Amino acid sequence: MISMTTAPLDRRRVGNRSSGSAGLPDAAVERAALERFYELLFLQDHEQVLDLVTDDVLFHAPWQPPGLPTIIEGRAELHESMLWWSTELWSPGSLSRITVRPFATAHAWLAKVEGEFTALESERLYHAMVLSEVRFDGGAIAEVRQYHNTLNQIIALGADVPGINVPGYGVGSNRGQDEAVA
Repeated sequence: MISMTTAPLDRRRVGNRSSGSAGLPDAAVERAALERFYELLFLQDHEQVLDLVTDDVLFHAPWQPPGLPTIIEGRAELHESMLWWSTELWSPGSLSRITVRPFATAHAWLAKVEGEFTALESERLYHAMVLSEVRFDGGAIAEVRQYHNTLNQIIALGADVPGINVPGYGVGSNRGQDEAVA
């Protein structure tokens, strides 16, 4: 019996790879590292997270809840920040979905991440949906720019927002027709 798992040599066609496949071994390693990075963040395995980043890593989360840092510079500061904002606010969570796509620029990636945490104090579930731009240098994560829904995070941490997660006036509330709207 002949195995037909691959096309015969005379019928194989080699096409141009997309820029995301250029340097395929590097791309595969970076993709795997990025997926592992977020899996470990959700699990709160901080020591292993630090193994995946450069010494001078830059972590920028511009839409943070009040009191949390928007910019973290360096491995030591990242470790310190992870210890207090993740372990003091959230129980270890789980990564449920990650989609990783390369940018046209080498060693740059877009990650769409979903997972869940439970807030320690409020015991509310936080369904995290994160969009990240990630840049690698020398096989390690050198820069992360991360965007998430701050309102969902604040509600999970215990805030009640009228018209959003509790009754009252606010975004999406149905006001009476005779009420004046400012």
